[in-house]
Amino acid sequence: MLSERASESGVTLETFYNTCIAGRRADISELLTRIPVARRLSDPLAIALRGMVAVTGGDVPGGIALIRRASKHSSGRTRQCIIDLLLPLLLNTNQFDELDATLSSIEDPVEELAPAFMAVRGQLEARKGNDKLSAQLCRQALDDGRALDNPLVVGRVLQRTALAAFFRQDFDEAQERALEAARWFERYDAHRHAANAYSILHTIANAWLCDPDVARYYARRMTMAATLAGDISTEHYGLISQLEIAAATGDSRRFGSVRGRLLANPLGAQYYTGRMSYVAAEALVQGWGGHFDLVRPQLLSLRQSDTLSLGDRALCDAMLGVTALASWQLDVARTMARRAISATTYDHEANPLFESNRRTTARIVAAAVCVGIGDVTRGLRALSRKVDPDGRFKSLITAEGMDEIATPSFMRGYARFYNQACLAAQAARPRHGLTPAEIDVLRALPDGITLDAIAKTMGKSRKTIERQVGSIYAKLEVGNRAQAVRRAHELGIYS
Repeated sequence: MLSERASESGVTLETFYNTCIAGRRADISELLTRIPVARRLSDPLAIALRGMVAVTGGDVPGGIALIRRASKHSSGRTRQCIIDLLLPLLLNTNQFDELDATLSSIEDPVEELAPAFMAVRGQLEARKGNDKLSAQLCRQALDDGRALDNPLVVGRVLQRTALAAFFRQDFDEAQERALEAARWFERYDAHRHAANAYSILHTIANAWLCDPDVARYYARRMTMAATLAGDISTEHYGLISQLEIAAATGDSRRFGSVRGRLLANPLGAQYYTGRMSYVAAEALVQGWGGHFDLVRPQLLSLRQSDTLSLGDRALCDAMLGVTALASWQLDVARTMARRAISATTYDHEANPLFESNRRTTARIVAAAVCVGIGDVTRGLRALSRKVDPDGRFKSLITAEGMDEIATPSFMRGYARFYNQACLAAQAARPRHGLTPAEIDVLRALPDGITLDAIAKTMGKSRKTIERQVGSIYAKLEVGNRAQAVRRAHELGIYS
């Protein structure tokens, strides 16, 4: 089917396609060397091979540009093979309009590529919310793909239908298809695509099952498969995934080990320092050591990025609220927490699984900040049944901290982050110098009752209460009851 000679160098279309599908960077680079240097700027297969070298080396935008260019300078079966390499890259970078247009431009698809194209159409329809049509397209693509005598095409269809099921939030089917795809690709040493299948399994385990042990297993499988393929980009993503799990679960030993591998990665720091997963993980670990002065500028810088989702921004705000709590900046902490809660309250449309998970984490952290600054009612109200169905966090979060052992494993790193902030807040909180008796009187002031009523309730004379109230005003440097109540909130007396 694909055996036509497509390059003047003698590289056949079948060899080109199968090498790119297998995804081993060394093999792709070796195949490129067979094409004379003089033709590497004009030969479509050479341009596409250069694009695949860029993609597997971590330069995804550059790789997409080269493969897109190769498709525009080719026709027939050659163009279809190159387009099949381009489609998943457009999907992964959320270029849905171009993906749709590119799919629509394919006329009379080659028999061995038709199922793969149909599976991509199933992915696109799932992203549009057309779940029924997506499921129909994927079933047909699987039937047609299995009928072909080409194991790599079958694996490619399995992987794409797994991702379509993921987009439809049919996670049981997504797991089944992704696991079959991973095993299928490993059988034929197509390790790069096996890594991509494991990435689907990792996301489901991490964000749907909320099982960090299973998620860590799949993240490691993803990393190992990418390493075998020489795909630095996917290997890097696998390491980032492991780093994020280690931070979220409070596993400092694993965090240090993975971070060492990550920093040795040839992609360099500029590739990941602006990414939410990496910065959030680094911030958590620095917070464990009480270095909130380092955490705050990192999160503020990250929040300015225009690539963050609403859930990412909400988590940034919630974590900034924790850093403000640590330095007892109550107004800032209150603003950040309320902003995070507001951003995660209204959910008018279905969100990707990882986005929903990010929003849940942000809301729990923001609720903890509210409790920590004494706004207990708002904090507990934020822990709705959707966020905290078992009411577990309502019982775990206090103004003094969270019980790390009782906290679910996927939130232990955040619990430790909050606990360290509470400890820092105790040191940063201003001292009021009030006596126990004066504190009792101060705690009675928000109820709005008269001094006579307070005196009667406490069994004291009005003159004694007046004297104590005057002392309270002087020590808190306020002039009336409302100011005294506000100051007491700031000092944490009502918490």
